[in-house]
Amino acid sequence: MNRARQLALPIALVGLVALGFWLRVPGLGDKCFHSDEGVNGWFTLRLYWWNVYRYQPADYHGPFLYYVNLLMFWLLGGPSDFAIRFGTVAAGSLVPLTLLPARKQIGDVGVFVTGLLLIVAPCMVYFSRTVIHEVYLIFFTTLWGACLVRYAAEPSRKWALLSAAAAFGCFANKETAAITAVTLGAGAALAWALGRQVPDEGGLEDPDLFAGRGRREAIRAWFKEPWKLWAMGTLLFFALVFVLFTSFFSNWYGMGSFFAAYLPWIEHGTSGRNQGKPFPYFWEVMRDTQMWATWPAILAMVWAAVKRHRFGLALTGWALSAFLIYSLIPYKTPWCVLNIDLPAFVLCGWLAGQSVLMMRDLGAHPAMRAVAFVGVVLPLVTVPSMIETSLLDNAERYDDDAVPYVYVQTLRDQFDMVSDHLGVAAAKPDYDGRGLRSINMEAKNPARWYLITRGWDHTRVRYLRELPKIEDLKKVDIVAVTGIHRTKVGKMIEEEEGGQWHKELYGLRPGWTVAAFYRQDLWDAYQANGGREAYAWPIAESDDIFEPRKDKRYWTRRDKRRYGETSTPQN
Repeated sequence: MNRARQLALPIALVGLVALGFWLRVPGLGDKCFHSDEGVNGWFTLRLYWWNVYRYQPADYHGPFLYYVNLLMFWLLGGPSDFAIRFGTVAAGSLVPLTLLPARKQIGDVGVFVTGLLLIVAPCMVYFSRTVIHEVYLIFFTTLWGACLVRYAAEPSRKWALLSAAAAFGCFANKETAAITAVTLGAGAALAWALGRQVPDEGGLEDPDLFAGRGRREAIRAWFKEPWKLWAMGTLLFFALVFVLFTSFFSNWYGMGSFFAAYLPWIEHGTSGRNQGKPFPYFWEVMRDTQMWATWPAILAMVWAAVKRHRFGLALTGWALSAFLIYSLIPYKTPWCVLNIDLPAFVLCGWLAGQSVLMMRDLGAHPAMRAVAFVGVVLPLVTVPSMIETSLLDNAERYDDDAVPYVYVQTLRDQFDMVSDHLGVAAAKPDYDGRGLRSINMEAKNPARWYLITRGWDHTRVRYLRELPKIEDLKKVDIVAVTGIHRTKVGKMIEEEEGGQWHKELYGLRPGWTVAAFYRQDLWDAYQANGGREAYAWPIAESDDIFEPRKDKRYWTRRDKRRYGETSTPQN
């Protein structure tokens, strides 16, 4: 029986991981890349082609995602829609395993319930299929919190170094890792200040978070006596930061950028920038997606307060501080809700674990044991509906703006535009397979990714922010334009070029439309070849993705010796 109980959780976790991949992998390329994914794809292509990555702290997040993307390219046969998204798929599917260091405190049932909620929650599934940093942040936050739980009970080199490595994983992904540190600290402080000390008698199914230590003993065990562990952890953290943020010693300014990042991001957060939203925004997102799964978290907080349970209070402090901080900051994007969902789901799992312990207590009143059964079932009630929602949202509603976490998502019309670009290019009599000379104004993402990975030469497309000259228009075969320039460029083409162009309109994202102008003779030839039906999406990636010469902006001294100082820079 004991052997069966020992194997039950590992087998269950394997099942959860399999379920995670099943929800996340099918149709991985169906959803058009978000603009942010297009940017992240471009950064990864530069790394793949030229071994160039430079952390840009003012507008973009940490380097971890790009190096994982690069690894996926190497493992999965080169750049592709599947390869670049597989890293976040894997992180989202494997996140239940990061709970294992806290297995004693959460309980086996609690680990399973928490892991199940993280696997099937619609927000988690949706963003696990998106190339952004947030799912990696959630993965490392869970691991960091679980390792800190073990360190709180067993201060040792192992848990100090693992905690430091997990903290690095958070900071290497997003600057909001600083908020993660504050919220985890708030949880620990609440448990330390208000928690009830439970003697460490060994073999307890519900062990004390601080291994039975009083407040002073806990402080001494964590900080005073193991100061060498803190020194080692700090050294490991900054060594890893140094290696990754300097792009493996190729960009020495990256280390300073690691610290400098917090100035612009604090400004973005306090001003709201272009993402300002009211205080209840995250509550509304949770309410409209998986609120019924997080209601048990409130019951868990009440139970933790009544029992003065140290681990329960730690989770309560973490969850409440995360909700308050993220809600108070004006700058809000829907994927940040995952940082609130995470502690709420752990609370749900812990409540299920506590309920199982009460059900096993033969000395407890039968009514209490019956109520405890509800505590196990309640977090699981909505799992079938969450699975159904996840499947529906990712198969059909992935660009439906009515879905709370679908945010400025690129519309599937962009697939039609890419198909038309490829078809028009193929219709040119002397076409060499490397794309047509084009101008793209404010509409480069995600079209740039799709065209490059379908074999186009990146340098044949000029990405402009200012109006082109008539001479520029005469040299190209395609013009794609959105934003304030769309009407002006249209007038230039109509007035100067007459009927030599064909115009098509495509949705870009809610409220934005791209106008694409094609040479009329090429458009007519494309239609004669079957038009969009002959180039219907999906179109497979090219086996021979063209690698342009290294952009002069990223030249090293070795590049200058190789290409010559006066060579023309790439577009």
